Amino acid sequence: MTTVLLLSDIHGNLPALEKTLEDASQRADITSVWVMGDSVGYGAQPNEVVERLRSLPDLAMVKGNHEAAAIGEISIANFNPSAAASAAWTADALTAETRDFLSSLPLTTVQASITLCHGTPRNPIWEYMFTSQTADLNLNHFDTVGCVHGHTHIPSVFGGDASANWQVIQARDADVFQLDYERWFVNPGSVGQPRDGDPRASYALLQIADNVAPRIQFHRVEYNVAKAQDLILDAHLPSTLAFRLSVGR
Repeated sequence: MTTVLLLSDIHGNLPALEKTLEDASQRADITSVWVMGDSVGYGAQPNEVVERLRSLPDLAMVKGNHEAAAIGEISIANFNPSAAASAAWTADALTAETRDFLSSLPLTTVQASITLCHGTPRNPIWEYMFTSQTADLNLNHFDTVGCVHGHTHIPSVFGGDASANWQVIQARDADVFQLDYERWFVNPGSVGQPRDGDPRASYALLQIADNVAPRIQFHRVEYNVAKAQDLILDAHLPSTLAFRLSVGR
């Protein structure tokens, strides 16, 4: 059996990432790390986050909308004002090495016969997986049984049967699910900017073994929110990006 650490939406929040890595390493022997995009944006340490991620074993990463905006691949015109300001700041803050690495990331990839993306397989940059209708519309856009994604900042499981009847679950701390569905989508939640009312960093552990459905465990971990907030304010990023970290919204 292998154990994969699932991370998404770190958003330049190094204090949250470090505490997440520490917590995960105490729970399991991590074989691989999969990152579902938006490792930068909003937070004040984009280069440090990317450098830390690149040091992890058997890393697989995909590109999210904030990476794409920071390296100039998409316009920030459709971002809200705070997001647009942070994207512009991040673009200026990136080192050449970080920029080159983010540019090299794919929009989707397949690892261990599981699809990875940021938004959805149909639209990896922009589409949100909030409803079973969206899940239905994505089934013909990837070939694997399962898909791990991010973008909503909400830990979740979408499990479909052979008739595409969906079980939709918002996952909580310590929830465990056997992914024995006909097709499934899972979201580990956001490490660096949760939006489900719980300010603790969110991540998941995926256990993969031969001849058995994968098993996913969701976890939350407290981190030094005040430090992340101070870094945002010291960088003169929009204050709303700091304050929302306290409430998980």
